[in-house]
Amino acid sequence: MSHEIIKSIKIRNGKVIMHSASNNVSPHHFSVWECPSLTKILQEQGQEALDVEILKEYENGMFQQGNNKYTRALMVLRNMEEYKLYDWRTPSWAEYDEIQKRRSTPAFKNLLSTAMNTKPPKDKFIISMPYGERTAYIRKLTSRHAFWSLDQNDAKIFSYRCDAVNVLSRFANTDTWNIEKVA
Repeated sequence: MSHEIIKSIKIRNGKVIMHSASNNVSPHHFSVWECPSLTKILQEQGQEALDVEILKEYENGMFQQGNNKYTRALMVLRNMEEYKLYDWRTPSWAEYDEIQKRRSTPAFKNLLSTAMNTKPPKDKFIISMPYGERTAYIRKLTSRHAFWSLDQNDAKIFSYRCDAVNVLSRFANTDTWNIEKVA
């Protein structure tokens, strides 16, 4: 399934301007373009409705990447307890249709709006392990590998403890790994 790789989303002169590329065209050719459907939402329903719609596209997987208020809101959303009722990634096929019905209700849009207006927690976590007489810290993760650094300043920071715990569950022999809270 294709999606847009987002570099930026901006509003200029009442229009939604995207800097993006399609993931299914290689090499990626990033271009700046106006998104008419999002511009229409902005002009007819306002900024809050636009933010909810863009967050919904990130949550659906149609928009990916970038470091913006929508990716931060997506992180908050996925860690909200209420989101479990709407998460389409985890159900059995029997539950999928019911979840899709719930996602079309105003309650789901309200949850997206709440996520947009909620700041990530201030607590931060890193993963470490003993390395001889020193300590090594995870600095980068891929789907199959963890890359380590001996410098704590290079450590990958997790905003939620459960995200760090999920990393531990993906690897074998993690009994010497520690999750540390950092200031």
